[in-house]
Amino acid sequence: MTFNELVAALSKEIGGEIETEGDTCAVRSGTDENSSVTILIQGFDERGALLMTADLGQPPPERLERLYRTILEANDLFRDTCGATLSVNPATGNVRLQRFDLYDELMEAGPSKALTLFASVATEWSNLVRDYRDAPSEAEENSSVDGNLFGVRV
Repeated sequence: MTFNELVAALSKEIGGEIETEGDTCAVRSGTDENSSVTILIQGFDERGALLMTADLGQPPPERLERLYRTILEANDLFRDTCGATLSVNPATGNVRLQRFDLYDELMEAGPSKALTLFASVATEWSNLVRDYRDAPSEAEENSSVDGNLFGVRV
């Protein structure tokens, strides 16, 4: 199995052509600004695996400690990431979601299922990062009801 074969199977499942550039492609998920993320997919034929990544946006400087704690708790045993990992991109400072999967496992389950799940998780976390950025001041925040994402208290 190669990256191009996997992308061809994914294209067939979603009913649209996915263009690749070498061992990389991008898929846009969602239709509006609040529910849309771009997923970069990179193939590693020598490992028989691919990496899906999504940029989730710039975290708010004034709430970094709280957001980072939420991210670390979510990463614990993949509790709130559905098998993906959250990190901070050292080049941009943006929060990033990534998942590494084997080609054979993706083909067995259907590649569009993995992409759909990843896109859903990325959208939720992107919204959470945006909500942290757009949150009210600390005084207003302390009087508001906490949110909940996959069981994570935020």
